[in-house]
Amino acid sequence: MRLNTRVTLIALVLCLVFSTSLAAILLVSGFRHELKSELDRGLNASGMLSGTLSAAMEAFASLDDEERVARAVRVAVHYMPGAGLVAVADGQGALIHDNFPLEMAGLLSVMPGVPGQYHIQRFEGGVYQLIRRQFMVLEQRFTLFSAWELSQVYEGAKAQARAAALVIGGIGLLLWALLSLALRAAFQPLRRLEQAAMLIAGGDYAARAPCAPRRDEVGQLSQAFNHMAGATQEHVERLTRQDTAQKQFIADMAHELKTPITSMVGYADLMRRSKLDEARQQQALSAIVSQGERLERMGAKLMQLSRLSRADDPIMAWHKAKALFTSALEALDIPAQEKGIAFEVTGGDTPVYGDSDLMITLIQNLLSNAIKASYPGGSIALGACPGEISIRDEGAGIAPEHLPHLTEAFYMADKSRARSEQGNGLGLALASRIAILHGASIAFESAPGKGTTVRVSFTSPIHP
Repeated sequence: MRLNTRVTLIALVLCLVFSTSLAAILLVSGFRHELKSELDRGLNASGMLSGTLSAAMEAFASLDDEERVARAVRVAVHYMPGAGLVAVADGQGALIHDNFPLEMAGLLSVMPGVPGQYHIQRFEGGVYQLIRRQFMVLEQRFTLFSAWELSQVYEGAKAQARAAALVIGGIGLLLWALLSLALRAAFQPLRRLEQAAMLIAGGDYAARAPCAPRRDEVGQLSQAFNHMAGATQEHVERLTRQDTAQKQFIADMAHELKTPITSMVGYADLMRRSKLDEARQQQALSAIVSQGERLERMGAKLMQLSRLSRADDPIMAWHKAKALFTSALEALDIPAQEKGIAFEVTGGDTPVYGDSDLMITLIQNLLSNAIKASYPGGSIALGACPGEISIRDEGAGIAPEHLPHLTEAFYMADKSRARSEQGNGLGLALASRIAILHGASIAFESAPGKGTTVRVSFTSPIHP
């Protein structure tokens, strides 16, 4: 059963219970009021009748008892035509006179046993108030029995109950129609929300629920759903990108590992199958060592990347830029001297806030690429200013289409030069990860033949 149907039924049942209860209370209250009024009328009529009978019987005192009572009853009934059914008995209980029809004579047998009392009796399809009274006439005791009809009160109550049932039934039908229309309109946004959820479940993560300009719970739910859908879409897209990047990383790594392993296996197999002179053996062994060292460097950088991916927060402290540059240059002194590279350092007193080991590794990887890209006898400028570290070379430069991909693992803009210089495309990926851990980003400015400038920009100015 749909929610709007359940809500309609619940509301309808509650309304019907309330209206029925209210109608029942009003009907019972009205019935009791009418019944009490009619009972009071019956008692008053019985009292007046007994007084009239007493006066009339005194007026006819010269007649015998039976004749006197008969005339007194006729006179009383004449003056009180609404007195109802009456019977008079003498002091010994013998019935002297009554106007009960034969079919109603049975009422006399169920009269109250104690004078001054009354009770309600159903008889032959009617309802009567049976009253017993005593009165004295010339020191003689008489008993008056009267039957006051109450059927009209009960019939009126039944008629009112039937009318109330019809009215409540009509109200129920009208309420059902109005509630169905109102709830259908109220639940329309929920149906749209359901449709959006089904689209998302089917893979359409861009689906959204239409948000009407309403501030009720439905509008808030639609906004929350759209916020959740947006977060889900972003998460799925991020996972998709990560999965694609991971697959690409594995493919690139397998490709990168294949070349040095193939070379090592080839030279080892050559040495195993052939008797080489000492010069050829040294050449083969040098190639095997060179490729092994390349694999070692690749493995070391992969391990660094792996550790950075799951590392805790870096140990941050203030360091002078010159100290970081000096430590990074010491590790690259030999390849720099081989090419005759000159270094120019500016802003050495600028304080840099970061993890010293990680920052030195970042600068080393950027400098290593700059040295490889520089021409022999060239120069490299290292600079620092509040919020930025920069490294500029005068090398071959990089084509614009390669710039967005430089920090991707195993990506090499010039593969032939990278192979000859034992590159593996992991240095800039490692540098980018270190920058991210420091809340920084790496940007490249380059063009073929005009050198390259790398800028590490921090999210806030670097100052003590």
